[in-house]
Amino acid sequence: MAPISTLDELPAVTPKRRLLRIGKTVARVFGYCRANAWPLFVAAWFPCFLTTLCLIVLAFVLFADPRQAPTWLLSRGFDPRTWLSAIVAAPFSAMVFAFVLDRMANAPEPGRVVVRRGIESVKHVAIPGMRLEFGQRIVVAALLLAVVQLLCGFAVASEHGLLVAGLMATRDLPLSPEDVAPWASAIGIFNVFLGGIVLAWTYLFVGDFLWTGSFDPIGCWRALNGNHLRFVAIMFFVLATVAILKYGLVLAAGLILIPADATAPSFLNLMLLHFGLAWPFDLLHLVLSAATVGTILGAFRPQPAR
Repeated sequence: MAPISTLDELPAVTPKRRLLRIGKTVARVFGYCRANAWPLFVAAWFPCFLTTLCLIVLAFVLFADPRQAPTWLLSRGFDPRTWLSAIVAAPFSAMVFAFVLDRMANAPEPGRVVVRRGIESVKHVAIPGMRLEFGQRIVVAALLLAVVQLLCGFAVASEHGLLVAGLMATRDLPLSPEDVAPWASAIGIFNVFLGGIVLAWTYLFVGDFLWTGSFDPIGCWRALNGNHLRFVAIMFFVLATVAILKYGLVLAAGLILIPADATAPSFLNLMLLHFGLAWPFDLLHLVLSAATVGTILGAFRPQPAR
């Protein structure tokens, strides 16, 4: 992929230093996704569908009867509330990143299902519009995503435990919702910003591994010299756009599909509604994030993996 034209040359500072133009970079990302909407959808829809399906099954198995769920599998920092959700989703998220970056690196591959063990291909089944890959690069990228998501999820759960313990030590028992709500809201806002920064850099380092074929976070960090805050701002804009669309439209759809006087839906229907409405926005989140990472890597890491 040729370097994008969203950079400012600054010869007065150093002849090699280039700065991202935030507005033009965001416009370039959205423009690329609009112009390639169908190929990107074809590349990403199947892994995202499998993510949703696996999370629904996981939630149904563990939470259809909460009394049967082993406590050691549960954690508040994940959706659904088990740390297994991070492990289940990571391989499919890595696939979406790999497929989008392959296409951006001028190496698009036809829709197919490819099942691989390690590096050697053991089975090829041509199915138009579907692509599934389990190979060395996907496994490594999935491992990186899973480790970061597990650490972030456990950190959120630990924060909640510390908050409750601190309030119990300083206030009269029992605690009322009014005692917890302000602190929980403040921690939630803090986690949104901190989690967004961690997620942005995780996506960049994982994308750089898929792009170059080697895990070199230090080299990736140095390549963005002078653009670290600009990169975070670009990713925040992209992620915020998806979040606003997701929660706004999901809330509106929920209010329309679930009347106020209706009986409570079954657990299975509730899970289908929860994950089913979120599926297109999760797909959009991953595709836009991968396209943003690919656009920036195309400028600062000029040798994509083939």
